[in-house]
Amino acid sequence: MALREYLAAFANLLYPMHCFGCQKSLHDGESQYLCKGCWEGIGYIAGPRCPRCGTGLGVYAAAATKGCMECRSQNFRFDSAFCVTYYEGVVKELIHQFKYGRQEFLAKPLTDLLVSYAKEINLHSNKIDMVVAVPLHGRKKAERGFNQAELLGRNLGRSLGIDICIGGLRRIRNTTSQTRQPYYRRAENVRGAFSVKNPSKFREKNVLLVDDVLTSGLTASECARVIKEAGAGKVYVLTIAKSRGILADA
Repeated sequence: MALREYLAAFANLLYPMHCFGCQKSLHDGESQYLCKGCWEGIGYIAGPRCPRCGTGLGVYAAAATKGCMECRSQNFRFDSAFCVTYYEGVVKELIHQFKYGRQEFLAKPLTDLLVSYAKEINLHSNKIDMVVAVPLHGRKKAERGFNQAELLGRNLGRSLGIDICIGGLRRIRNTTSQTRQPYYRRAENVRGAFSVKNPSKFREKNVLLVDDVLTSGLTASECARVIKEAGAGKVYVLTIAKSRGILADA
């Protein structure tokens, strides 16, 4: 056994890894992030789903060709949103640790969820040309140390073989977190907050906009607006999680 492997085994014996979902010790053969039970407890948002915001429709599917009851009155500028699961339970804890606990290594299991779901719904059929992450303002990125959406976008692009456009979409105004705003102020909060650095990169391209959570959809919509004004074709949104209800707080 190599010295590095010996030291790793010794460290695990003294300080066994714990599941980020339920905090139980992980056993041999389990992921280094979640136990088998927590992994299996993550369920995809099953079809049929709302073609606009990505929420599951259940028995209301037949009446939702123009969107679900919550989002059909919204003027979303993106063409469709795809969300792996709901923002609750194990996934909520993973995202919280990743985003606010500065656990950057959790980008790996979260990207695995995105990649698995993208393949499950055959996302490639939308002929996507580039992946773009929802940007953070420079000040907030400096405080956090990284942009969680950018890490997810980079990993996703590499895994799916899609070009990644980093820095092409910028947040030019340091907005207040949407979750701290009442719903009726959220559109105003993000209006004019984004800009495109080089419009030629987006011209006639279909874009996949990546973020961690879709709440009201208004941030993604404002990003899509400026991307389309730069000449892009379709703009799709892919997130790990979806809040239950567009009026909900994440």
